Amino acid sequence: MKSANAYKVTMKEIADMAGMSVMTVSRVLAGKECCSNKTKEKITKIAKKCGYLPNMLGRSLVMNRFNTIGVVIPNIVHAFFPIIVNAIEDALSPYGFNTFLCCSHDNPEIEAKKVRTLLEYRVAGIIMMPSLRSELSKKTAELVLNSGVPLMLVDRTIKGIKTDTISWESENAIEEIVDDLYKKGCRKFVYICGDKSEWKSRGRTRGFIESLKRRKLSPQAMLFCPQKGDIETSLKNFCRNAKNRPDAFCCAADTFIDETLSALNDLNISVPQDAALTGFGGIINSVNSRIKITTVKQDADLMGSEAARIIMKRVLGNAPAELPKQFVKMTIPLKVEHNESSDYRPNVRRKHLA
Repeated sequence: MKSANAYKVTMKEIADMAGMSVMTVSRVLAGKECCSNKTKEKITKIAKKCGYLPNMLGRSLVMNRFNTIGVVIPNIVHAFFPIIVNAIEDALSPYGFNTFLCCSHDNPEIEAKKVRTLLEYRVAGIIMMPSLRSELSKKTAELVLNSGVPLMLVDRTIKGIKTDTISWESENAIEEIVDDLYKKGCRKFVYICGDKSEWKSRGRTRGFIESLKRRKLSPQAMLFCPQKGDIETSLKNFCRNAKNRPDAFCCAADTFIDETLSALNDLNISVPQDAALTGFGGIINSVNSRIKITTVKQDADLMGSEAARIIMKRVLGNAPAELPKQFVKMTIPLKVEHNESSDYRPNVRRKHLA
């Protein structure tokens, strides 16, 4: 038997070696029931020895799709998104489906190009975590829907797009954090966020403000810091000029914790002795913190597995029996992890600002 290159050996060569028809070999290698177990074993043994790999492009042309789900994430640096992707891949594996991963870098134009590429490669479905400027992702989402390819929006939604979505139920978690800090004596809240035009910023910001309003309070400061380094500068400038020292610093994302702690350290404000500190996301990566941060836990594993489960129902065409005929709008509740950073005690020693 001649040595065959894994990428060059053909189905016809395997058929000749096995003394079978190309049709029989094709059906066996596709996993279809067509012959005796002895014949299957003979064909698969020859194929394995030759290092045969199926031509997925050819198969996709016949089926008009790959057994692949396109996944578009906004970045690969934040640990949250790789966790979702890993959960998606684990959930797709039993179906024999793989992922085609693309990163939009939170840029709507790059996002549109990546999605067009996925459609050109005939992916069976697309799971998309839209860019922060989600209103600019609308045309991209419409392109997918108009192509007939199932679309699942994860983590962020797009106004005006009717498709399957999974997002977070954050209001109750924000209410719980504010209530806990209020009961501990916090009255002067500073809210630290990214770009105020971001969808998640608007949602979390709105929930934070409403929670304070219910207690007849308003934020002492709303610091919107879209660029790295903005938090330290803004926080130091505000605190050094504030008439009353803040006693609670609430970060809209755990990624803001490091800069906030660094600024508070320079201001000689200790957490939690002088002020409480909270995050959001449940993925703390603080190199400066010697204490555990109170944060809102996002179950990224659950979000990823549910996204894969729903889109596979759409792809396999058996969605109507288990899912609404129009679209699914799922929200996952969040859980607050109470830790040392929010254990503020106003009657303990208080420091003066530097």
